[in-house]
Amino acid sequence: MAFAIQYFISWLLFWFIGWGGIYALPKMITDYRKNYFFVSAYFLFLSFLMAYYYKDIIYEIYKNISLFSIFLITILFAFNFLSYGLANKYLRKPTDTLLKHADIHFLHLDKRYLISKSFDILYQQILIIVLVFLLKNQGLNLIWISILFALIFGFGHIPAIRLNKSFFGTLIFLASIISSFLFPYLILTFKYGFIYTYMAHWLFYTNTGILFWVMETIRLKTPSKV
Repeated sequence: MAFAIQYFISWLLFWFIGWGGIYALPKMITDYRKNYFFVSAYFLFLSFLMAYYYKDIIYEIYKNISLFSIFLITILFAFNFLSYGLANKYLRKPTDTLLKHADIHFLHLDKRYLISKSFDILYQQILIIVLVFLLKNQGLNLIWISILFALIFGFGHIPAIRLNKSFFGTLIFLASIISSFLFPYLILTFKYGFIYTYMAHWLFYTNTGILFWVMETIRLKTPSKV
């Protein structure tokens, strides 16, 4: 029991250090596009710390790392870079609209964001996987794990609504609630569930950004009615 409490407290600390640091540091330093190297190194360092600290908790995940899982991740990155390249080439960049949403990085379809966000998501997914197994080890079934995740994710993403102050903040909040039921199911049910959750997490940002550009391209091409 003491070890369980220790792990839960350390989990909260990793969560707080990760997001607390990003929001506490000056935006100039934590910009996902302009300073993508620092953001990448920051989340990669935390990811390595967690992977080592919780190695006994998530041992099952390590056993399932294989060439196939690496292949899936490679396909994901190839898709993301190709999608960003094609979107920048064939879609009209909604410059004026993007200026209004300068801090919502995934809308800009900047390839530098693909690098920094990859490590951000890695950090988040390790947090998620660790919490899933911690709750499972306490005897909770999938339904209760999902309910707790919905509460934790919902609370954790409330700042997204306040910070973005737009439709996109609400969209991120709703996506977090949906993923709170989807991710534990994938992680505990499928051998490569940890990979599927990483891919789903990433594809949300990729597809949302591209869909935004498509809608803006259509809107800008549609003549206004007088």
